[in-house]
Amino acid sequence: MTDAAGPAPPKESPMEFHKPKPIHSWRELLVEIGVVVIGVGIALGAEQTVEWLHWRDQVAQAREVIATELASNMEGAALHVRTVVCTEHRLDELAAILDAAAKKGSLPPLGDIAMPPRHIWPTGAWESVVASQTATHFPRQQLANLASAYKFIQRMEVFSSREVDAWETLYTMAGPGRRLDPASEADLRKALSSARYANRVMVSLSRQAADLIRTTLQLPFNQSDLERVAAARRNPAAADAICGPIGPPTATYGQAQGSIANVPSALPDISGNAR
Repeated sequence: MTDAAGPAPPKESPMEFHKPKPIHSWRELLVEIGVVVIGVGIALGAEQTVEWLHWRDQVAQAREVIATELASNMEGAALHVRTVVCTEHRLDELAAILDAAAKKGSLPPLGDIAMPPRHIWPTGAWESVVASQTATHFPRQQLANLASAYKFIQRMEVFSSREVDAWETLYTMAGPGRRLDPASEADLRKALSSARYANRVMVSLSRQAADLIRTTLQLPFNQSDLERVAAARRNPAAADAICGPIGPPTATYGQAQGSIANVPSALPDISGNAR
């Protein structure tokens, strides 16, 4: 007779546990330790290689951005050096006009006296690199040289601002002719000295910064960077207003540098940029 319940289920084989092979000698122990150490070393080395490649890429990108920023600053420096002689001549001219006015007691009719080229001195790229961890991965000497170059740029920005203030005061001479009071004469003489000193310091700083950037930094300037600086150096000084004659007298006093003739009547419409 067959069992109605059917054949009995097969018995499950007991689970096998692989026990670690016992170490029988110091030599085997050292081999095991060596394998572990080598494995950890390879893992750490790979991680460090990946990190090194990452920071090398970050430094390369930072150098490119800094190169473009310094090229912009060198463009402004070249413009200033290009017009240094014209600026000195214009200040001599204004000093002679002021001397004659002090004797007569009145300023003559005077027009646009112009001023040296104005420029923005950007430092944002450098400040971003310093604020991030990228700066710590630059070669030490290059980082020190970059810091020195930007010290010159910061000083140029300070004296550029002083120069603008001095020329704004000098521009009060422009007009149809008026009485020259002692207070105005004192302000104008102070502005003349300030403008002349700023002009000379700006040229000195520009040359020092340019020499440092050219000889020590070895930055990856792109073609556009080089063309901007070359154009600023190549263009004749006669293209700058400060090198031309003083303009015709203005009808009223209280004028200022610049013009609103080509300023649009409204801000650009950016509504089309919405996502």
